[in-house]
Parts: sequence; structure tokens; C-alpha cells
Amino acid sequence: MTAREADALYHVVGTPRRGGRFGFSRVHTMALSTASFGQLWRRLLRAPLFTVVSVLTLGVGIGANTAIFSVVYAVLLKPLPFTEPGRLVGVWHTAPGFGVDLANVSPATYLTYRDESRVFEDIGMWDTGQVSLTGRGEPERVEALYVTDGTLPILEVQPVLGRVFTRADDAPGSPQRTVLTYGYWQRRFGGARDIVGQTVSIDGEPVEIIGILPSSFNFLRTSPALVLPFQINRAETHLGNFSFQAIARLRPDVTIAQANRDVARMIPLMLERFAPPRGFTRQAFEEIRLGPNVRPLSKDVIGDVGRVLWILLGTVGIVLLIACANVANLFLVRAEGRQQEFAVRAALGASRGRLARELLGESMTLGLAGGLVGLVLARAAIGLLVWLAPSGLPRLDEIGLDPIVLLFTLAISIIAGLLFGVIPVFKFGAPSATALKEGGRSTSDGPERHRARNTLVVGEVALALVLLVVSGLMIRTFLALRQVDPGFTRPEEVQTFRLAIPEALVSDRHQTVRTHEQIVQRLQQLPGVTSVGLSSSITMDGNDSSDPILVEERPDVGRQMPPLRRFKFIAPGYFETMGNPVRMGRAITWRDIYQDALVAVVSENLAREYWKDPAEAIGKRIRFNPTNPWREIIGIVGNERDDGLNRAAPTIVYWPMAMEQFYSEEPFISRTMAYAVRSTRMSSPGFLREIQQAVWSVNPNLPLASVQTLDEIRADSMAQTSFALTMLVIAAAVALLLGVVGLYGVIAYIAAQRTREIGIRMALGAQAGDVCRLFVRQGLWLTGIGVALGVAATLGLTRLMSSLLFGVSAMDPITYLTVSASLGGVALLATYLPARRASRIDPISALRSDR
Repeated sequence: MTAREADALYHVVGTPRRGGRFGFSRVHTMALSTASFGQLWRRLLRAPLFTVVSVLTLGVGIGANTAIFSVVYAVLLKPLPFTEPGRLVGVWHTAPGFGVDLANVSPATYLTYRDESRVFEDIGMWDTGQVSLTGRGEPERVEALYVTDGTLPILEVQPVLGRVFTRADDAPGSPQRTVLTYGYWQRRFGGARDIVGQTVSIDGEPVEIIGILPSSFNFLRTSPALVLPFQINRAETHLGNFSFQAIARLRPDVTIAQANRDVARMIPLMLERFAPPRGFTRQAFEEIRLGPNVRPLSKDVIGDVGRVLWILLGTVGIVLLIACANVANLFLVRAEGRQQEFAVRAALGASRGRLARELLGESMTLGLAGGLVGLVLARAAIGLLVWLAPSGLPRLDEIGLDPIVLLFTLAISIIAGLLFGVIPVFKFGAPSATALKEGGRSTSDGPERHRARNTLVVGEVALALVLLVVSGLMIRTFLALRQVDPGFTRPEEVQTFRLAIPEALVSDRHQTVRTHEQIVQRLQQLPGVTSVGLSSSITMDGNDSSDPILVEERPDVGRQMPPLRRFKFIAPGYFETMGNPVRMGRAITWRDIYQDALVAVVSENLAREYWKDPAEAIGKRIRFNPTNPWREIIGIVGNERDDGLNRAAPTIVYWPMAMEQFYSEEPFISRTMAYAVRSTRMSSPGFLREIQQAVWSVNPNLPLASVQTLDEIRADSMAQTSFALTMLVIAAAVALLLGVVGLYGVIAYIAAQRTREIGIRMALGAQAGDVCRLFVRQGLWLTGIGVALGVAATLGLTRLMSSLLFGVSAMDPITYLTVSASLGGVALLATYLPARRASRIDPISALRSDR
């Protein structure tokens, strides 16, 4: 055995060489024994650069996957924190007649299902709202959860103090009672245990506190301060009013398919038992074609965020594959340098399986070490994810490194170790006898010896291109959203809040209007305020209301039920403050409201739908109900992107905030209004306090709620897109970095392996530029193949994310060309640097090289 061969074995197994001779018996023992984990780790530490780079590369990939999986598990996979959550369902409907796939429940459906169901143990109806608490310090506007008496028992919620609602509490005419959530009890009442039995003033009426919910109570996607009963009056219930949500607990062994069949059976019963509302017929409700849509309650919690999270998990999975390819390349280089060692050990009796186990042992050790580093990185990344996550992301407080996530990390660490370890096993696990004869100068590095490394680099480039294209499409989506006209201008200058005037506080309808007008006047007097407007819903704030709207000259032929239209109640100043222009006609005035003028304003897209030319809509008449008087359209305003920037603007009707009749023959007033205040002093620290004082100068019992700027509302509408964009750009940047490093490493290694060949070429007259082009050409060839494969893969994969895109096609050629050209440019640089270094080799030194 030569001194070089003995040194090779020394670096692997740590056996000393003395005076050029080797202790064969000791070597034989070490070669044939299965190395322990400690021995494997010590062996890896003898190549510290290789080990550190490999562990960090794997740590980045594993950490990213662990962090995203922790979110996916907490949000999508983790069972709901209720008893037997698999039996909990959300009760919804389909309404093909309205073109709706997910329709809510109504009091009529709830009462029918509770009376007649054969599959539900019980059903509960719920909704959210806001109430004002007064009489205990400053007035406060808080979120309330309205429930029927069965809702909390369905979830098997046990109060920490007092009790929850009974059927008697939910009966119409019963004394008003409430249950506080634990957090609000602690914050508002200091956790006082004697609060149960006391009364608080809610919307101006005394309400008894009967219980405190546990700190673990978490109702779907809501954050209520207190819970109130619905107290539905069956005698006043009619068909329609699909404005609420419902949950139910299935009986044991009942499937969701059976539940849907039972709901389908009960819908005709509901149509028979309850009368239609004033002005409509039962036939009109039959035309809606109401159908069942019972689904697991977890879907109500998750909403539409699941698609984004699965895409992100797939994205970081690609990052891990690229990391594995990088480490596999390093491992191949290391294994190739040990060929003579493997040949010696095979000659001494080591079997192929034993050598393969050793290689896999090293790769598994690196994988587990990368997993440990990944956990450290994931812990920091989870904090970043929670900070970046959109406010609507459910179950944020449950995201963490729990046992399931740790098992996932262990699993992908092992899989990663196998992935990059199995390639050198196949390539070098069966050393040939010729390896013993191969010396540095006698061997040439043929192309076949680089095939595995080249394949890995091509794969890295292809995967990096996939992520770069996906990120490019999301960037173009984000830019397209920024160019959309949302129906308002300069949102950073508009402060919004909601204000409610309960009937118990101001009973007279016109006095309520005057109170709102007085508040507007006081706000307009604040320094820097240029305009103030009122609406029942600010654009994109989620307070949506829709009902059928009838058009006098355009009745829907053959239909009893006209199409649903979005509607809002407004007061003067709303369009001016929002910056949504009145394109034709005029807006509603305070005089219109006080005189109950029969007027309305409509959006431009609604006017175009019915009359083509919006100008033709002026003077036409519409109404909410067949028994309501016709109202003249006096103005056409610009469209509002009320459902978000990525959704088409709905058609909207704007009614005066007070009318002689609307839902019924009784006078109507919208008591809760959203205020929009445009000011040049938005950044002033005391501006909000001045607004509050202006409101209290009119009535000290009116708290502000939902205080946010219009810019914050717009940002919330883009939050999911922004979150996905940020995560994808980070993943793409990491993928690009790893891919470029892999390409650089392969070209640099090939150049080093061909040092002797370079010397011969230059000695025969080759110029430095010729040598440089030789390696650049090879790098660009690998990049070109990777780009071609990446484009083909991306064309298939991006269709999965088409629902996340806006204003750009999933096969947008500009994005593909830009990304491909950019990746090619970066790859050219990564290839040129080692090629230039190779071209500067001294021919004499190269000819003396062992390679």
C-alpha cells in the first residue's frame, strides 16, 4: 500500500501510519466493523468545511419546512379543541337560483332543523355583532357573539363561574342575560368572582351576567368579549333572512352525506311551515332552489387560507430538494475522493452492503444534524411567520413546535439523509479493483464521471426556476392589485370608525339622524379635517348586506325572485370623503333623509347592466320589496371593490340612512354607521383622541369601534396575497442561492479535476479565453437544460395557484422570459468565476499536478 493510500485511510478511519507501513490487522478490524454514530460524527468532523456547509444547507431546507408545516398543522390538520370534533359540522346551503354555493341559514331553517332533524343531536345558530357597554368607566364598544341556547352545549363548553344559557334564557321576552369570555372578564372586571349576578348596561339596557367562559374557549374565527342569546320569536319568523351561521353535532355513526340528505328532506317542510315575507310568494323562494351543504366544522374555521398554506408547504419542499441536491453533490465529491480507500477496504473483505451502510450512516448523521439546526432556525422562523401572517389566519396562537411537528422534522431529516446519501451508494458502493491502480497522473476525468453531479445541478436549476416563476407571478399579481381603482383615493388620509346609537339611548328616529349629523358637524370643525361621510359599510370592511332589488322598467321575466344586489345606507359626505366620484346626478342630502324623500343612488356597473348608458339610469325607479314605494335614482357613482382588490366590484344600491319604510311598514333608521374622516393630520398623535372628544361632546355614551385607517383596510384586503408573496420570494431567493452555489461548485470541481488537461491544452497553444469558454459553455449547457425542464414543470404546476393570481395569467410569457433570462445571467456569472480562475492556471504547475 502506498503512502497516499495509507493517508486516505487515515483521514477516514483515523488509523495512524508509521514510517510508510500500515497495521493491517487493525485496519481490517475497523473496515469490517459497523461504525457507531460517534465514530461517524468524528469522521465527519475531520472534514469540517464539508460538514458545516452540508449541515447548514440542510438546516435551511429542513427549518423552512418545519416552520411552514407548523402553520399547516396548527391551522389545517390539528383537530379542533372540542370533544369529538369529527362530529361537529357547519350547516350551510346552496342556492343555485341566486348563483350561490355557500348560503347561510335563516331563523326559519334553524327552527325547522331543530324540530325535525333525525341526524343532529342539536343545532345552534350564531352571529357576531358589536354592542356598547356603559356605566362602568369609559363607554366601550366590543364584539358580541349571539347564539341560540344550544350553541355552547353543542361544543360542550363548561363555564368557570355561573352557567350558560338555557331555553328559558333564549325565549323571547325573557330577561336579558349575558356570559362573559374569560379574557374580557379579566380585562374589564379584573377577574372579580362576584361579578356573576351583577348587571351591566349593554346598548343602554340592563343585562345580568350569569357566567364566565373558560380561558380555553375559542369560537371558530371570532374574538368576542361577551355572549348574548338570540331570543328568536317563532311567531314573527318568516322565510328568508339568510344572514346567520349554524353549527350542529351529528349523532354517533351519522355521516355528512346522511346529514345532507336529511337537510334536503327538511327544506320543503320549512317552505310549508313559514310564510314568505311581505311582498314575496312561496314560489319566489322555490325558485332559489335551496339545497343542503353540510360540511365539517373545521372548514368554517379554515376558510380559504388552506390553498395558500399548501402551496407554501410545497414551495419549501422544493427548497429542501434543492438543498439535498447540493449536499448530494458535495457527498459525491467526497465519495469520489475516497474511491481508492473503498477499493482497499473491499480488497480486505468489506462487503458492498457494509460500505453502503457506512455511506448511508454518514448521510443520515448529516441529515439528523441538519434537522437539529433546522429546529433552531424554525423556532425563529415561526415567530416571523406569526408576525407576517394576515390577521384573518385562524388559530395563530396554536402554532408552535409541538410533538407532531417534531416528528415531521425527524421524518424529513431521515428522508433528506437517504435522498442525498443513496446517490453515492449507487455510484461508489461497489468499488472495482482498477481503483487501486488509478493514480493522479494516469487517470483522466471523463464526462461520464460527472454525469451524476451534472444531473443534480440540472435538477437544482429546474426547481429554482419553478420557484422564481411562481414568485414572479405573485409579484406581478401584487403590482396589478396596486393599480386597481378600489373606489377610493388617498386612503392614508382617511380615518374610519363605527358608531352605534341604540334605541334605548335615543328612541326617536329623526333625533337619531340629528345626533349623527351633529357628530359630523363637530368632526368637521376639527383642525385639518376636510370632509366627513357616513355609510353602513366602508369599502372592504366586510359589513356586507345583499337583498333582491326590483327595477321598475326591467322586471326579470319569468322570475318571482330578482337577483341579489349589495346595498348600503348612507348619509351626505360619504362619496366625497372616500374620493369615489358622483359621475352623474347628485348624492343623497340631509334634506332627503329628514323628508323621507323616495330617492336612491346606484353604482355605475349596476346602471350599465340595466341601461347600458349610465346616464339613462337617472330618473329610473327601483325598490327593495314589492310592497315598498318606488325610489327614484338620483345619482350614479363609481364602482367600489367592496369584496377586495382581487374581486370584481359588486353592483351596489345606496339607500338613505333613514326611510319611511324598508324591511316592514314601520319607519326605518340605520342606527350603526361607519364614519369616514378625511384629514391632513392623520399622523398627529392626539388626532384620534380629538375625534373621540368630538363624539362625546354630542353624547358621552357613544364609544368608537373598529377604529382603523382606510389604508389599513386596503392592506387587510391584500394581506393574504402579501403573505404568500413574502414567503414565496424568500423561498425563491434561497432556492436561487442554493442553485447558483451548486452550479458554481460543480464547475469549480470539474476545473480542479481537469487541471492536468488544462495544462496540456495550454501547452499545445490554447489561449486563456479558450479555456474559459470551455467551462462557461458547459455551465450554460447545464443551465439551459435546467431552464427547459423548469419551464415545462412550471407550466403544469402554476395552474394549481391560478386562483391566487390577479391580472396575470399562470402562463404569462413575460414572467417566464424574464425569470429564465435572469436565471441564465446569474448562472453565467456563477460559471464564469471558476472558469476564469481555471484559465489563469500556470501550464507548468498544471502538468505537474496529480489531477
